[in-house]
Amino acid sequence: MFKIKNYFDEDLIFLKEENVVNKIILLIYSFYPIFLIVGTAISELATIFICIYFLYLYFFKKEKILNKGLFIILITIYFSLLINLIFSNNFSNSLARNIFFIKYIIFVLGTFTFISKKKFRISFLYKVWAIIFIIFAIDMFIQFFLGKNIIGIESPLNLHRVSGFMGDELKAGSILLSFSLISSCALINSKKYKNIGLFLFIFFLSAIFISGDRSNFIKSLILFFLILFVLDNKLKSRLFVLLTILFAFIFLIISNYKTFENRYKNDIFSSLSSYNFNLFKYIQSTEYGKVYHTGLVVFQNNKFFGVGNKNFRLLCKTSEMEKFLIKNNIQYRKNLIQEKFEEKYRCNTHPHQISIEILSEHGLFGFLIFLFILIIFIKQNILIVLKKKDILLTCQFLVILINFTPILPSGSFFTSFNATIFWINIALFYSYKKIVS
Repeated sequence: MFKIKNYFDEDLIFLKEENVVNKIILLIYSFYPIFLIVGTAISELATIFICIYFLYLYFFKKEKILNKGLFIILITIYFSLLINLIFSNNFSNSLARNIFFIKYIIFVLGTFTFISKKKFRISFLYKVWAIIFIIFAIDMFIQFFLGKNIIGIESPLNLHRVSGFMGDELKAGSILLSFSLISSCALINSKKYKNIGLFLFIFFLSAIFISGDRSNFIKSLILFFLILFVLDNKLKSRLFVLLTILFAFIFLIISNYKTFENRYKNDIFSSLSSYNFNLFKYIQSTEYGKVYHTGLVVFQNNKFFGVGNKNFRLLCKTSEMEKFLIKNNIQYRKNLIQEKFEEKYRCNTHPHQISIEILSEHGLFGFLIFLFILIIFIKQNILIVLKKKDILLTCQFLVILINFTPILPSGSFFTSFNATIFWINIALFYSYKKIVS
C-alpha cells in the first residue's frame, strides 16, 4: 500500500537535519508550481525573496554563489538586453523587463549553489512536484468531463481548452510539459517508483492532450520518443503498453468530441493534406502564420536590433498599425485600418514563436547571441547526457531544448511565467548534472 511517509523515505530524515531557513527555502522551491498556477505575482514574490536571501548569503555570510560557466551565459544575455534597451523603439516599455532580468541571474546561480549541495533536495523537490501535478491533472480531467473543476471553475474556452485551477489562464499544457514530465522521470530514475513514474509520464501526456494545447502536446510527444533512447528494453516494453492505452484514449476523445476532432484531426491532418503536407504553406494559412508573418516583416524593418523587448504588442495600437501599413506600401482607408491590417497580418502581444519573437524584438544582434548560447549549451552538455544515460538528466536537458522547437507556436520567452519556468529548469539541470558528475 502506498504511503506518503514511505514515498519520501530518506528525504524526510535529511530534511529534519536542515536548519529552519533551509527548510523554508526548499519548501519554496517545492511549491513553485503552485505559485505559478495561482498567479505569476506569487511566483515573482517567491523569486525576489530567494534572490534577497542569496544576496544576503553572498555579501554578509561570504558564501560563494558563483558558477563561472553559468555566470558567463547569464551575463552575456543581460548584456544583450542592455544593448536592446538602448536601441528600443519604446524605451519605457522595455525598461523593466530588460533591467530586472538580473533577478534571474541571481536566482539561477543561487539555486544551483543551494540545490547541488545535497542530493536529497532535488529528490524531495521532484517528489513534491509529482504530487502537485497528479492533483492538478486529475482536476483537469474533472473539468474536461464535467465542465467544472473541483472548485467550480469553468474553462474560458469550454469544450476547446482545459485550464483547471488556472482559471482564465490557458497555460495548463505549458506548465505540465515543463514540470510534470521531469517529476515523472525522477520517479522512473528511482529504484522504488519506476512503474509509478512510467504510468505518470503517460498520465501527464494525456492531461496535456485534453488541455487542448496542440503545440505543447506535439512537443511532449517529441520529448517522449527522444527519452526512449535512454530507457532499457524492459522499461521500453512497459512504456509501449501504456502508450497504446494513451493512443486508444486519444482516439476515443477525438471520435466522441467534435471540438477535439476539429482541433486535432481536421485543423491539423486534414488541412495539412490539402496543402500536400507542405508544412510551410499550411502554417502560412493559419492565424499563427499571420502572426509569424507580421513578426518577420517587423524584423525586416528593424534588422539589427529589433523593435525592443515587449514592443511587438505596440503594433496593436491603431496609430502603429497605420504607420506599419504605410511603411509596407499597403493601401487602406482610415475607418478600415484593423480590417486591412488583418488581411495578411495579425496583431498580438508577441509573435507566438520564440525564434521570430527574438528576431522581431531583438534583431540579428540578439538572435545571434541567443543562438550562440544555445549551441554552447548543447555542445557542453550533450556528450555528458548521452554518456550518463540518466533518465532524469536526459529529461531535464530535453525539456530545456524543446522550448526552441522551430515552427511550432510558443509563449513569449521573456514573460514572468515562461521565464520563471525556463530558468528554474536551467538551474535544476545544472544542479543535478553536478550531483551525478
